Amino acid sequence: MVEVDCDTEAPTGFTAHLMRGMRFRLNLLEPKESLATVEGWNTATDGLESWGEVPAEVSSIGVEATDRGPVYHIEAADGNWIAEVQPWGGPNLRPRSRIAPEGSNIPCGGFQHDDLDLILLRRDQPAITDANSVLMDHLQRNDLKSAKALIYRCGANLGDYHKAAEEEWTNPPDQKRWNERFGEIEQRLKASALWRAPFTRGAPATLSLGDVRFSMFSQDEKGRMTIRLGPSRLAHGLIETNLDLPAIRDLASLLHDLSRLHYDSETDLEISQLRAALIHGWSSKAPQKWCSKRSFSAHTGGVVIWEYEQAMLDVVEAVSHQSGRPEPAVTIIEKVPLLQKSLFNSRILSSGFLMSAMFSLASFFDWIRLADQGGIDFPTLPLGFMTVALFLRHRYQSAAPPAEEPIH
Repeated sequence: MVEVDCDTEAPTGFTAHLMRGMRFRLNLLEPKESLATVEGWNTATDGLESWGEVPAEVSSIGVEATDRGPVYHIEAADGNWIAEVQPWGGPNLRPRSRIAPEGSNIPCGGFQHDDLDLILLRRDQPAITDANSVLMDHLQRNDLKSAKALIYRCGANLGDYHKAAEEEWTNPPDQKRWNERFGEIEQRLKASALWRAPFTRGAPATLSLGDVRFSMFSQDEKGRMTIRLGPSRLAHGLIETNLDLPAIRDLASLLHDLSRLHYDSETDLEISQLRAALIHGWSSKAPQKWCSKRSFSAHTGGVVIWEYEQAMLDVVEAVSHQSGRPEPAVTIIEKVPLLQKSLFNSRILSSGFLMSAMFSLASFFDWIRLADQGGIDFPTLPLGFMTVALFLRHRYQSAAPPAEEPIH
């Protein structure tokens, strides 16, 4: 990507940039070096709209670069703070922070520009070990029991968040716009796979987190698993969206992160057992109707189509800065056409089920009429069609891979 002329007006202390490539564009608000000085910080933040708690009487500032934007370590009269700049924006974290489980590491304040969170603020806390590093250690030592226990707890903590999200706000599945999003990403990547799904009612839109990773989870001093809400990944800026997405997408994001860790660790553990622990952990706390078999079924999108989306977003980021082939994302995308073929062929079984069920119903009414006339005693034909219908229904449902089995 290269920088081109940008006509966006940046707030004080920031510069606006527009990056373009053959397939993507990225709008950035990059902080100036002066933001890492007390005078520059005060000048910049005076021109922004504040919310929640903010540092008082800043005395010193240090800055470090991360893959999600610069992070500033601030010393102030009221304690130490961490300020995270979101150069490419992100979802509104205030409503998500409000419903996060007790003890979660959430922003307590921030600064906005054009009604978007530009700077997130939180109190500095002692360094803690996140679930990502602990899980990697379990995987490298092939410690299945410990890995499953940790994964289950992370899934349950995510389920706690989604239980609160259901009580806060939900909307029916936005099937048309969700499929349009898949189409846009596939078009940008010139992907060979084109996947559209009839999303089920069991996956309503809610206050989803978007990108969920094991590095966001940690254990507090009371032994509780907690989640950290923070800046969005680069793909959020490359594929801009204001869509409301389902909770199962968050689960798919965490499942995909599990695939990354499993691939990088080169462990001998079966990933299906690890995925099962995560799914069972999430299902133990998330709303039950969001965890039904139909919600997980690949025939109605399920969790696998959102894993496909996460894999494509990995490729989007890799293409944007030419970092090479991201795995296991590329392998997942390569396996999608085979899965789609299997799902398409299974529609024949679904049609056979509907026809057999209709014939069973029609022949049952004929049997009632004949039985009243004394012409037949046992409903052989209706039961025969019903048996065929149930068999075809079972084959149709089993044609979709179980959520515990990865497609890579």
